Parts: sequence; C-alpha cells; structure tokens
Amino acid sequence: MPSYTDRFFYRVGARVLRAGLAIALLCLVVAMFPAAPTAAAGPVRFTITIPAVYLRDQPSLVSPVTMQVYKGEFYSVTGRTDDGEWLRLDATDEKDVGTWMLADLGAVVEGKLASVPVVSTLDLVTPYHRVIAYPDWIPTITAAQRQIYRASVNYGKDLHMFTVVGDCNSLPPVYLQRVAAGQFNVRSVPGLQWVAARFTPSFSRISLAANGGFTSASMSDPDWADHNLCDKNVGPFACEVWVSRASVIFVEVGTGDQYEWKDFEKNYRPLIEHALAKGVLPVLVTKADDLEARNGAPSGYINDVIRRLADEYNVPLLDFWQATRTLPNNGLLDEGGLNFHLSPAGRDLHLVATLQTLDAITR
Repeated sequence: MPSYTDRFFYRVGARVLRAGLAIALLCLVVAMFPAAPTAAAGPVRFTITIPAVYLRDQPSLVSPVTMQVYKGEFYSVTGRTDDGEWLRLDATDEKDVGTWMLADLGAVVEGKLASVPVVSTLDLVTPYHRVIAYPDWIPTITAAQRQIYRASVNYGKDLHMFTVVGDCNSLPPVYLQRVAAGQFNVRSVPGLQWVAARFTPSFSRISLAANGGFTSASMSDPDWADHNLCDKNVGPFACEVWVSRASVIFVEVGTGDQYEWKDFEKNYRPLIEHALAKGVLPVLVTKADDLEARNGAPSGYINDVIRRLADEYNVPLLDFWQATRTLPNNGLLDEGGLNFHLSPAGRDLHLVATLQTLDAITR
C-alpha cells in the first residue's frame, strides 16, 4: 500500500500534468487564431467655434492670411506645431496654400491631437524694428515698472502672456480675437509685428474677467466668477490673474460704473493692489466715453480717478481717452447720445495702442 508521502507526490504530479496540458492547449488555440491587429488611429476632426477665421500661410500671427473658414464647419487636422498651439487643416486641395490656425479658435470633435504629426514649417524670423517715438497716450515705462514685469516669473507668471479685464469693449470678438482670427492685420503696424508674435497665446485666450456690463465692483464679486476654475470666495479679477498666469493685465473698466461712479475709486483700488501683490504689472486704461457725466458726475470723473491712481501706485497708464480724441465721434459708435461702444476705427486704435504699450514694457 502506497505511503502517505507517495500519495501526496502523486496528486501534485497529476495536477502539474493537467496544468501543463491546459497551457499547451491554450497556446495551440492562440496560434490558430492570432489577435486582430490594432486599428490605426482615425483622422482628427476639428470644428470652428468663432464666427470666422482667416487661415494663414504659416503658423504665425505675422504670416499672411490665405483663406477664410466659418463657424460650424468641420475639417481634418493634417499637421500641428510641436506645442499644439497651431493646427493645419485640410481646407483646400491647393498644395501651395497654407491652412494654419490657432487651436484655441476651434474644438476637436473626434480623435486626439497627439496622434497628429508635428509638421516641419518655415522658421519664421519676426523682424524687430524699434519704435522711435510713441504717441503721448502711450505710457512711459519706468525702471520700477519694467522690473515688476520681469520679476513676475518669480510668481509663476508667463512673460509671453498678457490679459485684459473689462466690459463690452474688451470682449474677444471686438478686441484681441481680431488679431488671432486674422481680422486685424498686424503686418500693417510698423515695428510691432514682433510684439504680436511674442504674445501669440494671449490673442486667442478668453478672459474670465471680460464681459458686457462688468463694473469695478463686479471684478471682486464672487457671484460673477467661474467657480469651476477658482475658489468660491474670489471674483473674476482674482480668478483671471490666477488662471491666466499673465505677467501684464490691462484693466479696462469704468463704462459700467456710470450709475455707481461715487464708489468707483473704492472698488478700483483693490484691483491694482491685488495685481501687484501677485507680481503682475497692471496697465490702467482710461475709457473713451463720459457716461457718468449724464448721472451727476463731474465731466471726466472716472478717467481722472484712473489717472490719479496710476500715478499714486506708479503703474503704467494707457490714456485711451486722449487717443480717441483724434477719431471721428471720439472713436465711438453714434448711438443717440449713449455712445460707449467703440467704432471700427476705435477698435483698431485700441489694438494698436495695446501693442505699443506691450512694446514699451518689454523692450
């Protein structure tokens, strides 16, 4: 009669034999039915999300425009820059026509941009031509102000990013987005092409603190902030300073304060102080209208406050009021006396003055 030890080893050996047979059978089945090949990544589909965009010959804001595409149209992405900032679309069959656009002006609806090949393009060298003299309304940047800008990197800010906070005249379609979409030709502005190229991401970004009707009080009101991106206790201004990582912030409020003009300074000061505390250089911008004068304020009251605070805090002042005095109807649309929306000429001057101010800060 087999001993206990013999029986134990017999059972173990039988189990090992059965396991080996099972593995061999599995290998035979796998050999007979090989795994299906991994499907190749399909095309990346992209749609335009703003009303109209001019595509460009090369991935650069200073490159000539080639053709126009429109909101709701869909295209395949055939190439991208290594940072994903620019995309090339299959918008034409003409091989010598560039079809580049900033990725922020649309959205991917199918596929992943990481699967799109990085396309080698011309290394565009943007010429730098120093502007000899600025108009009187462009700020003279002091050494201390320029140091705030340069030191912003110590606060985690990006020297190639600026942002804007304000009301209806600061909304993307009538301001910065016009550069990104090719609706404002920076090539026509002598000496400032390099500025647009340096701050390229800023022109397609949507500010969290620019909206129609925003006032100086709204800027600090948490009810107006996007709490998906920022703490529930901060307002749009602090939210934008945090999210954008901008090194320069153009503060363009005052039009909406026409009824609460007496509280303007009280509400405006904290914006300057918050920007400086976060290492951001605030550029204070006067407005082209004088709506508060219709509601009992001394003429030019809000702009005078802005000028005085710029001097007090030693921060740059872009005197847009003074700039627009050179334009028909002071750069405003004729709206029957309640004139505050910028005219086409006013919008163009708005952009030029912004570029000139950035040039003054960064030189």
